Amino acid sequence: MKITKYVTATAGSFEALDTGVAHLLSQGFQPYGSPYLSDNKVEGAIETFIVAQAMVRWGGDIEGETPAPVIAP
Repeated sequence: MKITKYVTATAGSFEALDTGVAHLLSQGFQPYGSPYLSDNKVEGAIETFIVAQAMVRWGGDIEGETPAPVIAP
């Protein structure tokens, strides 16, 4: 299988990231790697950091293989 879609979930708190990741999981995405912290580069932002998680959706590229279903929001 190959990655067919790559997105990064970001939030200002771990709890908010959990919510965003849960939403993406319901759409057929899976976590890719570990969550991480990054400086918030937005000028004037209250939060000085963001938490993030890379998320991917896999698709079939092997003959006869059926890609995982994608659930629309």
